[in-house]
Order: sequence, then structure tokens, then C-alpha cells
Amino acid sequence: MHHESAGARRPMKSADRRLRVAVARAGFLDSGEPDDSLVSSVVSASWRRSAAAGVRPSGGEVRFAGEVDRTSRLVQCSLPVLDRLAEETVDVPVSIALTDAKAQVLMRLDGARAIGRLLDHVSLAPGFDYCEGQIGTNGVGTVLESGRPVQIEGAEHFHERFQPFACSGAPIRDPFSGRVAGVIDISCLTEHSSPLLTTVVRTAAAEIEQNLFRDRSARQHALFDAFVRADARGGTALMAIGSAMSLANPLAHTLLAPEDQRRVGEHVDYVIGHRARIDELVELGTGLSVRVRATRILAGEDTAGYLVEVSEAAAAAAPLPSVPNRVREHRLHSGRVGLAAAGTDRLRSSGSSALWMRACNEIEEALSAGAKLLLTGEPGTGKASLASEIFHSLYTGGRSILVDGSETDLSGLTVSSTNPTLYVLRNIQAMPAPLTTTLAETLAEPVPEHIFVVATMEESEEPPSEALAPLLAALDRTVHVPALRHRTDDIAGVVAQVLRKISGSQSRAVAPDAMRVLARYPWPRNIHEVEAALRSAVAQRPAGAITVEDLPEWCRHGPRRQLNAVESAERDLIAKILRETGGNRVHAARALGISRSSLYRKLTLFGFTGE
Repeated sequence: MHHESAGARRPMKSADRRLRVAVARAGFLDSGEPDDSLVSSVVSASWRRSAAAGVRPSGGEVRFAGEVDRTSRLVQCSLPVLDRLAEETVDVPVSIALTDAKAQVLMRLDGARAIGRLLDHVSLAPGFDYCEGQIGTNGVGTVLESGRPVQIEGAEHFHERFQPFACSGAPIRDPFSGRVAGVIDISCLTEHSSPLLTTVVRTAAAEIEQNLFRDRSARQHALFDAFVRADARGGTALMAIGSAMSLANPLAHTLLAPEDQRRVGEHVDYVIGHRARIDELVELGTGLSVRVRATRILAGEDTAGYLVEVSEAAAAAAPLPSVPNRVREHRLHSGRVGLAAAGTDRLRSSGSSALWMRACNEIEEALSAGAKLLLTGEPGTGKASLASEIFHSLYTGGRSILVDGSETDLSGLTVSSTNPTLYVLRNIQAMPAPLTTTLAETLAEPVPEHIFVVATMEESEEPPSEALAPLLAALDRTVHVPALRHRTDDIAGVVAQVLRKISGSQSRAVAPDAMRVLARYPWPRNIHEVEAALRSAVAQRPAGAITVEDLPEWCRHGPRRQLNAVESAERDLIAKILRETGGNRVHAARALGISRSSLYRKLTLFGFTGE
């Protein structure tokens, strides 16, 4: 079964669903056209691609693509995540697989010996090719084709040999290029399938992506650091050229068109040879003559790339004029590499979990590119505060203006200025319709380069209202800010930060047993609730370390232990299904695809009481 989003469909009885999918598959094999009312659009599109590629619905063998490289960067960055998942699924009949971007299986870890033997029969093993064009719809190849997480169950597989299985896969994207680097997949028998598996693989993929981000090679570090140091001196059009990345500062973008930048890079690569540096006049195809000074950057004994200074030939002896709008000087147009690295260092005090850092990096990238941004998330996750913090870390001396009612003056959105200004459109889902209409009309027009716009919206199971549609259409990107319970590794840091806010310069400590209680509590109102709990505790104990007895009674009751991000997401899904089934645990277990005894164990583990 494919879920286009968690909870996108109402639960239906398993037997009925399997029958409908089987009927749809049989109809497709007969007619060549799937019944889109019986299967998801992702599955029907995959069936069409499989048939067009000549995949047979039965017979044949899975192709062996060759030996795999277990020392690759993807494998090494995935191992800690896969090992943790393997430990958490000991004796659970699931198997975890990692593939590369071509769907070749790199490794597989089995929770139970029985599921491993079954998967051996369908060659889900290192070296084998699981691309959609070879074996049809599956939890690896279809992820690569669609670029999104999928869950494929039973007869949704194009080839009959895979129909006993359910597979949940999610793409792993390289944080520098944005391209899919591989897939993480969890497979099990259909009777053991659960929507929870999609949550597990998505979270695991995000953790692997964070590991990839942290694992920038020594060459990239050396080249990037040299670029940052040189750019800090200012006044020079600057480029950094390496095999895996290319950077240019705003002055370089002003002086050189993209095609000219490419020609400069090719010239340097061709001319420099074994020399440490060059200083040459270069005639570009556009008729522009430039002076190119290039210096080789080393990482140890290896060449990391080249740092290139460019100036117009006629002005080579004099400083280049500054660009008219100084806001441009803050923007690193090269995108992800430099921006994400800066955000990681600056925001570590707010958290270092994979989900949090991913949100911070995406926000910083969007602001640095001048994109109009939408932040979604639960109430109290700190969306507006996070946007403001990142903006002011990027644009020193900038100002931020909060827009959350009809009294705000919006004239600045269209007025030219040299002062970077952030407009935070807070809780747009609660704004009056006339204001959202005005904002949509304003943002539909070009916004001056010194103006930055971030809107925040509380996430909901209901779709946005029609009145919001024009405003949402005027925004360029969306970033999800995770709930506090989904980044439990950050709770200690959040507690310390909130205590500093409450106590001012006074340093306050939290006793270890009290911190364990705080870490276990799910914080449904997020940081607002943390602040309420700590204000109560500080009132109880104005000085000294806060103890368990100082905490409010309501936050002392939670799960038996601190939940990791996967377990926290699992708890959310169980709570959602319980609400949908009116608290009927028998129906909830059936909808989740788990036994009642398993559900009861999870309810106890996750600290459910009256839900």
C-alpha cells in the first residue's frame, strides 16, 4: 500500500484493500490502464513505467549488477543509523536495506533470520539491481523514479515474486548537490506491514543526510575555508573552483555571467598545470577582458581546488567598485555548501539533532537566496523566533518586523532601502482575509532585494482555507520546523536556553533526575510548555539546582524512558489513529496493522493514559 502522506487515507480493512489492489493490477495487465480509484497515483504511474520498460509481471531473475563498495561515503555515513535501527528491531521480522542512486543494493541488515531467508529468495542482497526498469514497482526503484518516500505493499508490486512483501523506502539526498544519493528501505511480509515504517525510513533518511553533511571531505573544507577567508577581506570578485563544488561571491556574479564563470574555470584548470598560482589576462567570449589571479589550494598533499580573483582588465590596478545594493554582499549565491556550514555552527546552541539542523540549514539557504519562505510546524515550535535568529545572523544590522494583525504598516515591502529588513508574517492561517489578500497582492509583485519575507503557519490535518491560497502561491519554499518531541536530543539544550531567558544572567542547573523527567515528557505545546514548566520550577526553587519535586505535577508523567525521534513519531501516529477510532484500541490496532498486545505495549511505553 502506498501512502502519499501519513494519514492521507482512511484505514480500510486489510483483506478488502488487498482485494482491490489485486483487481486493479489484474485489470492493468489486461488493459494497460490502471484504475486510479483503486490504487494511488504513484503506484499507477509506476505500473505504466514498468510496462513501458518491458518488465515482465512474472518469471525472470533479479540482475546482479556487480560487487559493491562498502567503503563508500554513503555507506560509512549510513552505518551508524542502520546499526541503531538494527538494534531497535532485533527479533522483529523486518529487514533494512541501503541502495545507491542506481538502485544497487549496498547492504542489508535483518531483524530476524526468517525474513532474511525469504528476502534471499528474491535477491534483495548486496550487488543486486532493484531499479524499477529491471523489476518493476518496488520500494527502492519507485523511490528513485518518483523522488519521494513510498510504501509498496503486496499486489502493488508489478512483479508477482515480490507480492508477499511490503516495502517502505525513502530517498537519501546529498546535502550539497540536492541529488538523490541512495535509498533506505525496510521490507517485511505484508501481514507485518504498518504505516509506521514510512515514518521510520523518512526519519532515518534525514539522519543519514545530516551525517553526509557533517562528512564534508577535507578537500571541500580546505577550499571552502580559503574562500571564506578571502571573501571576508572584501572588494574582490572571487570564485572557488573544485571537483565537487563551485562558489562565487556577489561581486563575481555581478561581473561575470554564468557562461563567463564557466570559461574562467576552464581556463584556470587548463593553464595552471603544476604551478602554485597564475596571473593572466583572459579574453572571454562576450568580449569582456578580465585579469585572472588563481591560487592552488591544498588539503595535505592533494589539490583541493583553486581560489580565483577576477577583475576587469582596464581596472585591474584599482579596486573594483562596490555593487549598488550592499545587501547583495551578504548573499553567498553558491547556495547549500557555505550556507549550511555557517548555520550549523551558529545555531548549535539551539540544538544539534538531524531534524533541527536540517530545518536551520534550509531556512538559511532560503534567506540567503532571497526566497520568500513558509515555515510550518506545531504551535510553540519557535518558527518566528528561528527565522529572526537566522536572519540576524546573516544580516548584521538588519531589522525584523512582525506582521500578525491588520495594524501593521506594509509599505516597507515595496520601498527601496539599503537596510536589510525581515517581515515575519506570523500565523497566516489566523489572519483576517483582507490582510492575507493585501499580502498576496503585494508579494505577487517583485520585492526589493533588501526585503526578506517569512510566513509561519500552524500545521493541521485540514487543508489550508481557500482564502489563503493566493498568499501561499506567492511564497517560494516551505520548511518544516520539527516538534520538540521529535528532537529529544535537543531537550537539554532547550531547557538551558529557556532557563537563561527566565533567570537572566543567573546560571541555573537542573538535577540529572529532573532532566530525565523533562526529556521523557512529550511536550505537546512545545517550547511554550517548557517555559511554563520551568517558570513554575524556578518559582518553587529561586536558587540552586532544580529537582524533580520542583517540576509541575503534570510534566512528571510521560513515557517510561526518553523516546528517540522514530519512537516519538510513532507515538504521534498512534495518538492520531486513536482519535480517529474514537479511542477504540481494537480498531486502532487493526488500522495500524499491529496486534492488540503490541499496541498495549506501545501505549505503556509511550506513557498514554486517557487517550
